[in-house]
Amino acid sequence: MNPETTRITLPPPQSHRPRGTRAPRWVWGGVVILALAAGAWGGWRAGTARSGGIQSGGVVTSERQPVGIAAASEAVAQKIAEAREAVASGDWFAARRVFEQVLDLDPGNPDALASLPLIDRRLEEARGTVRVDANPPGSVVRLGSMKEQPAPAIFTGVPFGEHELTVSLEGHDPMTKQVVVESEEPIVLSGITLARSSGQIEVVSEPRGAEFKVVRTSEREPEELVEVGTTPAKIERLDPGEYQVFMSVAGFPEQSQMVRVEHNRNTSVSAVFAKGGINLTSDPAGAEVWIAPVDEAAAKPRKVGVTPVSLADLAAGRHRLELRYGDWAPIRRTVEVTAGSTQDLEFAWERSLVSFVSDPPGAEVYLEDRRLGREVTPFRMELPEGDYRFRAVHSKLGQVDETIYLGFDSDGFSEAKTVDFRFPFGSVTLDSKPPGAAVVSAGMPLGRTPLTLAVVPPGDYTFELSKEQHRAATVSGKVEPGGALQFDATLTYEPAPVTTRNFKNGLGRDMVWIGDLGGWAGAYEVTQEEYERLGGTNPSYFKAPDHPVDSVNWFEAMKFCESLNAHEKALGTLPAGYRYRLPTDEEWGKLVGGQKLDGAISSLFERQKSTAPVGSLAPNDYGLYDVRGNVWEWVNDWYSQTIVNRIQKEGATPNPEWVGTDRKVLRGGAWNRSGQFDLAVGNRMGASPSSKDRYDVGFRVVLIRD
Repeated sequence: MNPETTRITLPPPQSHRPRGTRAPRWVWGGVVILALAAGAWGGWRAGTARSGGIQSGGVVTSERQPVGIAAASEAVAQKIAEAREAVASGDWFAARRVFEQVLDLDPGNPDALASLPLIDRRLEEARGTVRVDANPPGSVVRLGSMKEQPAPAIFTGVPFGEHELTVSLEGHDPMTKQVVVESEEPIVLSGITLARSSGQIEVVSEPRGAEFKVVRTSEREPEELVEVGTTPAKIERLDPGEYQVFMSVAGFPEQSQMVRVEHNRNTSVSAVFAKGGINLTSDPAGAEVWIAPVDEAAAKPRKVGVTPVSLADLAAGRHRLELRYGDWAPIRRTVEVTAGSTQDLEFAWERSLVSFVSDPPGAEVYLEDRRLGREVTPFRMELPEGDYRFRAVHSKLGQVDETIYLGFDSDGFSEAKTVDFRFPFGSVTLDSKPPGAAVVSAGMPLGRTPLTLAVVPPGDYTFELSKEQHRAATVSGKVEPGGALQFDATLTYEPAPVTTRNFKNGLGRDMVWIGDLGGWAGAYEVTQEEYERLGGTNPSYFKAPDHPVDSVNWFEAMKFCESLNAHEKALGTLPAGYRYRLPTDEEWGKLVGGQKLDGAISSLFERQKSTAPVGSLAPNDYGLYDVRGNVWEWVNDWYSQTIVNRIQKEGATPNPEWVGTDRKVLRGGAWNRSGQFDLAVGNRMGASPSSKDRYDVGFRVVLIRD
């Protein structure tokens, strides 16, 4: 062979994923060229030998080859030419196949023997690239033993040869095919679409017509309601996965089954709702019967009647029965109802007479969380045989427990039992001089002396004794179980009122403490009886002892206040640092509180003919009467610009012409006023302090610190 004709040019290998140390392109080309050259030289020597050999003198002799041999040599030469073309184009598999055919024709062919090992080496090192596009996106793609990837997937460094390709996704049918990698040129596989997989569930019941619902679940937790209907039914085109099927018939417990739907598979679910019955009697009769299916742990018992009772349409299966009779411990049983049959059941309570007593009496008795009877100790009742733990609860002493067995004697007769609850307690007796003192302990009013607390829980106690116009006293001690404490307190008389408390003044009239004032206000407008008692005269037009004094001027009202101060001081009932006077305009605005016109003596709703007795209508929220209506009330202020500003701020209409004149302020309206303007809280009347002809004017006193 001519060495030049055996040159093989290798295509450049593509560098996808290195495998050890790969030879560069020029090395591969050189190696293959040398191999082919060596093969050509060997072929030439072999041809020479076949032609007659080399003479010892260097002369080549030849002889004519047979026709068959010549034809074979021509076929080998043609195959070698094909192999060279395959190597030149990079088709290594074709080159290998052709060289193997050469060996079939010429087993000792040096070209084939030299080239095949190099081609095998090249094929072992060669790698290809495979790209897989699949729908839905995210499908899992596996190629041979290579690591799986989500679609679209690109596999590099794929060895030449045949590989299994698998594309899968939950809820879809997987696809598998064979992929042959024969070149380093990338292979693109597109148009792969996975078909959605599905299955079906057939739902049947006996009897037909049961209501059902199918719920898709994940790890037994509901995810989606798929279908509702009545049996029989077939639900098709379901995604593979886990489902729960519920079926129910009125009067029967609901049944459910977990099923798994698989591709192209039919899954069936069935339920049987059968009926049976029981006849129930009890001793004593009249017991309530409650029932619930055993298989439904969360089902609440339902009342089905009182004994004797026949229950004909019960679902076949196990049921929890409970018989309740009054306050007795219930009888509980589990019974098996058989389809198509009725069974007779009888229940009886064995009873004993029990007496419940306690010291002190008056305790409620409980069995578990149920109160026995409606009475408090002592009382008696019948209870069935058994072990009991009773709890007695006393409103003042808490609770105590007692355990007892109720049974029968050796002759079979019931034994009468007594349950005696003993509460630990003591007693306290409180007395005072003078009597009638209010007793308070821990902020709780207990009564007035003399006072006996017959039932007191053991412990340390402090009692406060107080009486109007007396100095309060405090006593304390410890109550022991079964012990008795006796307290006698002497209260010191103090005629002066105590701040923050209401009191009656020396005239017998109520004074109400108002925190916003820091003092007291008269609960009523000054009456004619009070005015005449201190002033000696009664200037009123409408004379009546319990009516407010009217037709009194500002100076006379001030004089009454001074007389009242002297009177109370002489009695010792005037608190130190306080004095009686007329309220200021600002103070009157505080004591009016939330008084409404429907609680005022006025002519707004019905025309009045005169004043009315003080306190005829309800008081305001402070306990003051007639703050609005009955008579106008003098206050201490002159009608000034300050008063005008207040009137405007409170939404009423002032009279600026009165500013700077000889007018004092009057508040609250009167019996003869019928207009909203006159009766408005913010309205002020102005009058001369010496005016005496006003039969709609009076006053109220306050007791304020100087």
